[in-house]
Amino acid sequence: MSFLGFLLKKKFYIHLGISVVLSLFLLLVAIMLLKGYTRHGEAFVVPDLEGQMYNDLGHIEGTNVFTYKVTDSVYDNSLMPGSIIKQNPSPGSRAKEGRTIYLTIVSYTPKMSIMPDLKDLTVRQAVTTLRTSGIKIRKLVFVPHIAGNSVLGQYYEGDTLLSGTEILEGSEIDLVAGLGFNTRSRVPFVVGLTRDEARGTLQMASFNVGGEHYIDAPNPMHSRVYRQFPPWNEDMHPGDSVILYFRSDLGYDFDSLLKYNNPDTTVVLDSLNTIMIDSSEFEEE
Repeated sequence: MSFLGFLLKKKFYIHLGISVVLSLFLLLVAIMLLKGYTRHGEAFVVPDLEGQMYNDLGHIEGTNVFTYKVTDSVYDNSLMPGSIIKQNPSPGSRAKEGRTIYLTIVSYTPKMSIMPDLKDLTVRQAVTTLRTSGIKIRKLVFVPHIAGNSVLGQYYEGDTLLSGTEILEGSEIDLVAGLGFNTRSRVPFVVGLTRDEARGTLQMASFNVGGEHYIDAPNPMHSRVYRQFPPWNEDMHPGDSVILYFRSDLGYDFDSLLKYNNPDTTVVLDSLNTIMIDSSEFEEE
């Protein structure tokens, strides 16, 4: 039988049709299996877990599609033990089902830290060193001394604190530093920062935090500086205080505020005029 004659037979077309249908069926099954395996295009919004209790994750809507792992714990007596203070990926991002969310929670028991040797370090170096040790600065005290901006000593509850001494993590100490010949320093820009970020930035610039005022209920995860007085770039004496005003970033447009009060831009508007408030609010009590 010739090849042309074979092509004209009905059986050939029946077999060809079966082959085409079977091939399409197998291709469709393969695509569905591959889509299911890779979860192609399927992603879930990562919930905001900050402030939630770690033990309650199973009861929070939208959490059952992810897995969770605690990678760090920090003791802070101002926060609820077992509450979540940091997460990665961040809230609002999208991730596939089964993705691991890494958490930092508040420790149930305080940890002990070893007081580092800060003598002769600059104030900036001391702030960074204490932060890695989990120790906070309550107040910076500058005294006349030729070693300008160098740490001369540290005190805890009025007593001298020697390096190598065990101290509870999260404790607040006072640092004494030399004034040197530098009698004035520039106030840094801290609008938009959290409380801890603002305190650290001011302390590294040799300033203290004065009054702290909250428009909304204080929330360590969402309270951010929206006003400061004196405003940034003014000159003050080392050890002077800056008053901070906070509000929640959940109900306030910080992006617009920073757009018009950004120290990195060539034109910076005065904060008092930009946010149109009564300057009498900034008078220190």
